[in-house]
Amino acid sequence: MKIAVTGASGRIGNVVVRDLLEAGHAVRVLQRRESRALVGLSVERVQGELLDPEALTRLTKGTEVLIHLAAVISLQGGMGGKVHHTNVDGTCAVLKAAQDQGLRRAICFSSIHAFNQLPGDTSLDETRALAFQSKMAYDRSKAEALSFSQQFAAQNSLEVLSLCPTSVIGPFDFEPSLSGQMFRDLYHQKIPLLVPGGFDWCDVRDIAGAAVSSLHSGRSGEAYLLPGRYATLLEMAQIAGDITGKTMPDRVAPDVLLRLGTPFVAAWARLIGKHPLYTREALDTVRDGSKYISGKKAAQELGYSARPLETTIADAYQWLDQNGYL
Repeated sequence: MKIAVTGASGRIGNVVVRDLLEAGHAVRVLQRRESRALVGLSVERVQGELLDPEALTRLTKGTEVLIHLAAVISLQGGMGGKVHHTNVDGTCAVLKAAQDQGLRRAICFSSIHAFNQLPGDTSLDETRALAFQSKMAYDRSKAEALSFSQQFAAQNSLEVLSLCPTSVIGPFDFEPSLSGQMFRDLYHQKIPLLVPGGFDWCDVRDIAGAAVSSLHSGRSGEAYLLPGRYATLLEMAQIAGDITGKTMPDRVAPDVLLRLGTPFVAAWARLIGKHPLYTREALDTVRDGSKYISGKKAAQELGYSARPLETTIADAYQWLDQNGYL
């Protein structure tokens, strides 16, 4: 099968591409810039931007399925409209291109953040209301894109499924991501105090497996939550310490102190050219992260399962070490 992929060099995208190639599929990717994540992979490359109609036509023409992963993740506001432009307008554009080219199915990657996280003491499943009123621009953009995808599926012949992972960790982290940066900083003992709260963490390989399964499984118009396991930042540090043998921080900073310090953290990150590990939005995210996310629907319809968190963190460290990131 020939499959078109956006966001192929991203955190999830490069693993999806690897799995597709291993399964014997032909892959065509939309490429905005060269990336280490795709080096050596036998894919057809289409140069262009996500919102370029001609590039999207070249990407989708002659393919059967589109996997749409391209997105902007932001814990620092709307980035001057970039978050909405990419996540919402981009999703609209790729689905219309797929429909125009007669594709059978589109698999759109959304996020757990498309759903309201509160109340946090009850099970969060696909019936939870979407986060249209969230304070976070990223959450609103994912809610709007998911809603559009479901409406598009109802009104057109193109089958559209939406996959909604939680916080993705594991190997093949080429940028690295914020979670990869967290693991590196823990390893090098650059984090003296931990942030209160936690999140649900899933393995990138399990998420990619769900995408491959979705080529033939799942129902059009449906969203599928892909959780792993909830763990606090303190628990994550303890697991990392057990794996690496490094001394890890064991103190959690008061939330009020961290919030007072976020402007200074942001200023320092800009000075050294890095993304800050925590912002006010990041603190809200780990404070409100649901402990009870249900993957039952994905397990039943996509065959999804999550491997142990300890295995994922161990494999993440092994990959970071073998590829020169530690």
